[in-house]
Amino acid sequence: MAIRKPTKKELKVIRKALAAFGSIDFLSDFSIYVKEGEKKEVYAVSKDLDSLIGKLNEVSFGIKIGEVGRRFRFTLEGAFFLVKKNKKKVYVNEKGEMLFLYGRDIFRESLIEVTKDVKENDIVFVCNKRGDILGIGKTRFDAERIFEVKEGRVVVENLVDRGEYIRKERLYNAY
Repeated sequence: MAIRKPTKKELKVIRKALAAFGSIDFLSDFSIYVKEGEKKEVYAVSKDLDSLIGKLNEVSFGIKIGEVGRRFRFTLEGAFFLVKKNKKKVYVNEKGEMLFLYGRDIFRESLIEVTKDVKENDIVFVCNKRGDILGIGKTRFDAERIFEVKEGRVVVENLVDRGEYIRKERLYNAY
């Protein structure tokens, strides 16, 4: 499996995804590498370790932050590592947090807050009330309508959550 710097096209896709989530400054602190295989996996490496890439036999290095293709898909660790600003996030109460970590979708009554730029069918980061990232979901409604939905209806579908580590189902998939 070849390890290389991203092409201009791949870098453009990655930058676009980072900008959408307010994390474009990430690229000034870390170097990005693509590991070619069945999928094009994207890894982040600190600038200090960047000089060692190529001198070592790279079996494993950095943090897998996602996969690149026609679009960039974050991994759970990538979401946790990258997203710092309040863009495309939903916040849930304690009951919603527990259910989400057990692999369940988010119901209207579990929502505390939704950032204003969330649209229908957006990929969002699901956070608890303290702002810790619990996982990645897909919205069924935009931010303007989401609180008008009747209780008992699913408003965010669970794509991947931190409970995956316990269930050991899809640890390194990107969404």
